Amino acid sequence: MNLLTINSFDCSAQAMGGVNQTTATLSTFFTHQCGVNCYLGFFENMPSEFEPLPVIKGRILLNRHFDEQAFAEFLHTNKIDIVQVNFLKKHNLKTIPQIYKVAHQCGAKVIYAFHMCPGFQSLTYGSWERMIYGWIYKDNAEAETKKWILTQTNCLWKGIARSALQSKYRIPYEQCDKIVVLSKYYFPTYLYYAGLKNSNKMEAIGNALRFHEYATDEDISNKQKTVIVVARFDEDTKRISLALKAWRQIETDCCFNEWKLQLVGDGRDRNFYEYLARRLNLQRVEFTGRQNPMEYYRKASLFLMTSTAEGWPLVLMEATQMGVPVVAMDSFGSLHDIVEDGVNGRIVPNNDIPAFIQAMKEMMRNDKERQQMARCAVENCKQFEIQNILKRWTQLFNELMQDK
Repeated sequence: MNLLTINSFDCSAQAMGGVNQTTATLSTFFTHQCGVNCYLGFFENMPSEFEPLPVIKGRILLNRHFDEQAFAEFLHTNKIDIVQVNFLKKHNLKTIPQIYKVAHQCGAKVIYAFHMCPGFQSLTYGSWERMIYGWIYKDNAEAETKKWILTQTNCLWKGIARSALQSKYRIPYEQCDKIVVLSKYYFPTYLYYAGLKNSNKMEAIGNALRFHEYATDEDISNKQKTVIVVARFDEDTKRISLALKAWRQIETDCCFNEWKLQLVGDGRDRNFYEYLARRLNLQRVEFTGRQNPMEYYRKASLFLMTSTAEGWPLVLMEATQMGVPVVAMDSFGSLHDIVEDGVNGRIVPNNDIPAFIQAMKEMMRNDKERQQMARCAVENCKQFEIQNILKRWTQLFNELMQDK
């Protein structure tokens, strides 16, 4: 079978980004374990320091002024059976009808893989503290003020956002043979934004684990009294200010004097988070900068997630396979695929800081229960090993090939 994957960018094993990493992982395993010939279409080149993925047998550079004849020649020459279009940038998304038309003329099936949380474009978060910081330190003050206003008035313009986004969800659904989202919990949300009711074209396939290491019982027994956040430091998407506010309540409780919080990562809002930690008078918070997180997972006893939304958070997968149970706000559907409340972590209502703090305290004070959750976390994440994810994709490919 010959598969053409279309991304916004060329693919490299060295580059970051969920779509790039997923493409690199699946293409490698498709080639070596399934005998699939993998090709790549893209709209922009990678920076010169990145090496193109070597398993790709052929490439085609596309642009928004879609050359249907060149695309058809590429499909014919390489005998492409399936075209998989990954989530594209807005201006490239307009090419999907042409991709679909030409692919079908050439006898290929088309999959649209949506690697995000449906409706993410309408989600924004602006905190009061970030807005004030912006005005004091002249750091994107106007933009942060707009985010705060949009956050406060979200219920007023949610319907408008849905109408504005409808074509971005409806066009792929109507034009492609299958829509693949990351979780079955995203079906209703995708259909809501598309203004549709029928989910017959939809499939759910999550992302695979990237690492092959798992925490042992001995590792879990030797963990330190450390809570971690691993994230890009962007307040409007990761809301790390909520974790810092929650941690303030932990530090004021003498039962948890031995515990510390580590923030692993970097980004545009690092200075703001350091400012907020000082303003909250936090004493047991460490900013590590951008690091390989594996050493931090190995030592940590608890992982926090406060994101506005996520598609399929790889850091959550990494934490659980390293025996770090989770406390997370219920802000995205795929969370329920990875975390089962009370089994391998805790899920609290979105934006509910008191419930978040309570869940943290309950897990931090009960070593036996927390360690049992850690063991369950390790076992649960094994369902996302690459072989299981490959099986889902090959089943989908076979189904499409039978319909040709």
